[in-house]
Amino acid sequence: MRKKKIVLLLISFLLFIVVFSSFQNDPPFNYQNQTENEYPQLSGSLEGVENILIKGIIRNTNISSYGLVNINDRITILNQNDNPINSILFGIPLKDSNNLIYFGASGQTRNTLLTERSHEVMRSYEMITIYFDSPILPSQEVTINVLQTYKNLITYKFAIIGEAYSQLINFTGLLFPILPYKSEGDIKSSYRLPEEAILNFHKEIEGMGIPIGGRNVLYDLEQSSTLNFLDPFLENLDENNETTITFEDSLSTKLEIEEINREIYISPWGVVKIKEEITIENLGIVTIPLLSINIPVDIKNVYIYDDLGELLGTTIADSIENPLKKVLTIALYQNRVSLAPYSKFNFFIEYNLPYEKLVSYNWLQQSILINIFTTSYDFLIHQQTTSVIIEGCSNIDYASSLPEAMFKTAGTRVLVYNSENVSPLERKTILFTFTVDIFDLILRPLIFMLIIAFLSSTFVLIIKTQEREEQLSVFKKEFIPTNEIREFCSLYEEKNALILEIRKAENEAKRKKLAKKTYKNLLAKNTTKIDQIKGEITPFKKVLMETSETFNNIIKKLDVLDAERLSVNDSLTLLETRYKRGRLPSKAAYQKLSDDFFNRRKKLDRTIDKYIQQLRSYLL
Repeated sequence: MRKKKIVLLLISFLLFIVVFSSFQNDPPFNYQNQTENEYPQLSGSLEGVENILIKGIIRNTNISSYGLVNINDRITILNQNDNPINSILFGIPLKDSNNLIYFGASGQTRNTLLTERSHEVMRSYEMITIYFDSPILPSQEVTINVLQTYKNLITYKFAIIGEAYSQLINFTGLLFPILPYKSEGDIKSSYRLPEEAILNFHKEIEGMGIPIGGRNVLYDLEQSSTLNFLDPFLENLDENNETTITFEDSLSTKLEIEEINREIYISPWGVVKIKEEITIENLGIVTIPLLSINIPVDIKNVYIYDDLGELLGTTIADSIENPLKKVLTIALYQNRVSLAPYSKFNFFIEYNLPYEKLVSYNWLQQSILINIFTTSYDFLIHQQTTSVIIEGCSNIDYASSLPEAMFKTAGTRVLVYNSENVSPLERKTILFTFTVDIFDLILRPLIFMLIIAFLSSTFVLIIKTQEREEQLSVFKKEFIPTNEIREFCSLYEEKNALILEIRKAENEAKRKKLAKKTYKNLLAKNTTKIDQIKGEITPFKKVLMETSETFNNIIKKLDVLDAERLSVNDSLTLLETRYKRGRLPSKAAYQKLSDDFFNRRKKLDRTIDKYIQQLRSYLL
């Protein structure tokens, strides 16, 4: 009765857990888009534009040999109006409008500012509105950063430099940002070239344009003898509002990533694993031997491979430009081939991120803040699909960005994010809050434990069964022809002794230590005895082969070894004959080949002795 009560209580407890889990709150997807803020009332109006003064412009342009131009504009704005302003306008040349793949702005505290691209046109420029997080009061200064990434501003061609062909990369773009406001003060524009680049040409404008080192060109308004400010829309620069820079680079060319399929696997057991499938294409004019990828600084367990296996020649080094990243370099020539022009390469990257740096806990709720663009590339990414897979998740309570798709399979939630024309400057940091399905997490290790226990029990059962069979085999009678084994082994050993005696006499005859006539007599005598032994050993061999499969196999192996020994002897005789007739290239070659044959013959002798001893062991 006591056992029945315990069983009933256990069943009731399990039923309660199942019913409780079925009534868990699984609300529709909670979503809050933090970027969708209300537009300020003043949006990009030209009202009061003459009272807005730009007090400083610092433009940093990184020209990549891979085909992208990344620009960071640091702009200081002074409001000289009597009323607050909520936004400013930023211009993009219409001819480059379709080449703009990323545009973003941030405030003084690196907070993201809302931007609106309404395709409004002023003169020959498309105007983009940048909204401040709080209005700029009269006589107040604010500094913002504007990030842009352009494609198709770079051209490639071959040219003869010195006595060799080299790739020349040409960039033509705006010297300063296009603003409908007057600009004065500290106004600079710096153009940075890749590490391996060699500056070939740069356009000088109004006395501006000084090379700094071998990789930078600086345009400083203070260098100009005619200009000390910039008019709205750069009117006082006229057609000189664009610059041209040409440099030489033979190691890098235009690369684009056709597609990335990324999986971010998150497990409440403390695992964050990233797997990426990358398809990259060389659209340039030179062959690429190396690929460089930016990865998180706290990365672990990196593994790079393709359909043929692991990619060798990979190195990881600290990034000079970004302390939060490391640079992964893949030497394609190590165990693959360099990426030729207009060819594609598909490969995979797997690595882990530290779970404790990304997660926070609240009982059964866990929150993860992660940039889903975990790996960044200096190339244009046409299509990128990121799947966030959360194991042991009963439901998603909150996500700061809505996915394009979400589905659940066997206790796992999958959120899918799609992106097109992704820039190296782009980040997508998302906060996930989810409820852990504790029953699913416990069930999985329990299943593994049961499987391990089953396999262990099966292994023990097999071992015990084998031991029992061995114990039974002790009492089993098996016929062993001891007399035949003894006679066979004695005759075989006698034959081996005669063969060794012939070899010894042959060596002594060659060294003139034994008379030739004595050697011939010994050879004839031993050969006759060996033939006699072969006739005597035949009936014993037949009995052993018919007794059991074990003896049959040993006899067959001995016959094969005898045949090999005869073949080696014939090869030695043939080698010596050719040497005496001068048909070998050198004495060293003869010596090397003869030593090889002697070693092989010794090995055959040892193997034959081993099988004879194996037969003799049955006599015990």
